[in-house]
Amino acid sequence: MAIFVSDNKQPDGVNTSGGGATIIAQGTKIKGEINTDCRLHIDGEFEGNIHSKDTVMIGKNGVVHGEIDTSSLIVSGRFVGNVVSSTLEIKPQGRVEGTATTSEFVIERKGVFVGESKVKGPNASKADIAALGLSKKDK
Repeated sequence: MAIFVSDNKQPDGVNTSGGGATIIAQGTKIKGEINTDCRLHIDGEFEGNIHSKDTVMIGKNGVVHGEIDTSSLIVSGRFVGNVVSSTLEIKPQGRVEGTATTSEFVIERKGVFVGESKVKGPNASKADIAALGLSKKDK
């Protein structure tokens, strides 16, 4: 199965304390919208909007085109679009292209960012989100 939920382990083997993780496996292509309260790990391809109250991880084989609204985004693969998050971390070989609105922005050596960054407080205002074309649901 290409999409599944794991009750106690992340793709890197780390136990989660607050629930499971949703994984989009390598070789899987999805278009649409994802709304989740748990961690999301993408090693396949996704096009659309992601709204997550937990961490979104784009693995080294993952490619995402769209908009992401999350508490934390960790990119080891490629992301193209707009992101609003408390933290954005680009790992080595990770690439982000677009607009990032975040209060904490980390680019590790050999990570790439091409675009515009807006450093905000811990919570982006509704006006900031609207300016990026994102909509926060139930926040």
